[in-house]
Amino acid sequence: MTRTARATYPRAVIKDRSESRSGLDSSMRKSGAGHHNWGSIADEFHLESAAMEDEGLEVEEMEEEDYAEDMTASGSSRSLSPQRKPDMMSSTSDEDLEKARKFRKNTFKKAGELDLSAIARTSVAISGSPPSPDSALQSKTATFLV
Repeated sequence: MTRTARATYPRAVIKDRSESRSGLDSSMRKSGAGHHNWGSIADEFHLESAAMEDEGLEVEEMEEEDYAEDMTASGSSRSLSPQRKPDMMSSTSDEDLEKARKFRKNTFKKAGELDLSAIARTSVAISGSPPSPDSALQSKTATFLV
């Protein structure tokens, strides 16, 4: 039996290998949408206008929420201006800082166990954050006033 003779059998005719099993044609284009269903250039205007409309609706909703919050806040007793943090004053004196520095210098010279809690308590002696711009202005004006 030759190959063409087998191809004419009914089972072979039903099972045609030139077509995919799912029935979808792989050569069929996605109406200009390109690979991976990214959409076509012709649809771009429609998609952009829909996105802008959605964004406009979101902005309107946010404005309504802000208005509702303002209305509830105006009825309450809290102020609308942001609260200012109180200026932090140093709670340790210069003498305490000097004692803490000396303690930390001599801690490792002593024989025996280290007191980690004492080291932690004296950490204020070596820690220092940069001065804030407000405190720098206050110190400059104080020197000019003297």
